[in-house]
Amino acid sequence: MRNRWGTIVAVVMLFTSVAAPAYAVTNRDIQQKKQEIKSVQQKQSSLESKLEQSQQEIERLKAEQEKVNAEIKKLDLAVEETSANIRAKQQSIEETKQQIIALKKEIEEVAARIEQRNELLKERARSLQESGGIVSYLDVLLGAKSFSDFIDRMSAVATIFEADRQIIKEQEADKALKQAKEQQLNNNLVSLQKQLTELQQLKQALNGQIAEKEKLMAQLKEEQKHEEEKQLALEEEKELLEKQEAAMKNQLQQMIRRQKEQEEARKRSLSSRGSSDVGLPPVSDGAFMRPANGPITSTFGPRWGEFHYGIDIGKRGASVPVVAAADGYVYRSYYSSSYGNVIFIMHYIDGQVYTTVYAHLESRLVGEGQNVSKGQMIGYMGNTGRSFGAHLHFELHRGSWNASKSNAVDPLKYIPF
Repeated sequence: MRNRWGTIVAVVMLFTSVAAPAYAVTNRDIQQKKQEIKSVQQKQSSLESKLEQSQQEIERLKAEQEKVNAEIKKLDLAVEETSANIRAKQQSIEETKQQIIALKKEIEEVAARIEQRNELLKERARSLQESGGIVSYLDVLLGAKSFSDFIDRMSAVATIFEADRQIIKEQEADKALKQAKEQQLNNNLVSLQKQLTELQQLKQALNGQIAEKEKLMAQLKEEQKHEEEKQLALEEEKELLEKQEAAMKNQLQQMIRRQKEQEEARKRSLSSRGSSDVGLPPVSDGAFMRPANGPITSTFGPRWGEFHYGIDIGKRGASVPVVAAADGYVYRSYYSSSYGNVIFIMHYIDGQVYTTVYAHLESRLVGEGQNVSKGQMIGYMGNTGRSFGAHLHFELHRGSWNASKSNAVDPLKYIPF
């Protein structure tokens, strides 16, 4: 993700580092700047609306996720119940299989009895066939030697006949039992297997629905993430516009102040024509301009047994304005026992830091931390501090100012006086 703070700082520096313009500020310039601020404010309003829409979309996506979560929970419970039913049916099928094994054993025993009876009945049938069937029973009865013997023979024949009938009856009953039990067990097994298949199909369907819901959930989360990233981008843009608006308002204030200074300078210039006041020096080409009108009364170099680290500009008028020699930043504006009322301005020109010093001022019009532009009025020439006669002591340093003044250079080599 891009470094948004770096971008913000860059934009702020772009707008705040620009001092009030050196050219004359007109009402049209001010109106144009106000229109630019209004345009930025309209963009901010539009962004507010987009941010609100984005937040509403995020809330909607969250609500959809809650619904999908609830549905997934229901499906999870249904799958859990279905899985339990499947396990129960599987257990029931295993029990039925064990019953079938036991029943097959019983059926084998019944089949053995049926087979034994079949052999017995076959034997009886052969005996009847060999003896003439029912006639042999009559022979047995007619062969009785007495009535008592007849009764005994008749009872025996009845017993044998009843035994045959019982065998046949039991045989038919065992066959029917065997068939019924086999049919019942087969029916139960088929039913349980069908139910198990249905439950497994239901479980697969539920798992499929869960997969679809989870896919939808992932999609909703991805959409929410995208919307949140979009919201972050909008918030970043909004913050940039707020910084831009603040910078533009700062510029507007500087332009208004600049216009006011221009008007005051114009009035002073008009009044000075009939008095001893001196006007603003003209803004010249090059990096630096002269800081005040007036003759050079002392140059850079040795003077009175010491080294003079600047130049002096003599005061020729009751009120002589002093201006900034170049665009810069006021980092010191105070009263010094030696310099008197003094202003230090730092400049950054073509990658090089310069410092200008304006000493012995009658009054200071700019404060510390203020941006100034080339030709902007910063005070009036005076005679404060260790000064012998009203003048401007002006220093130019290639680099930062220090007490030894090792970076001091001759202003006449940089400024067309």
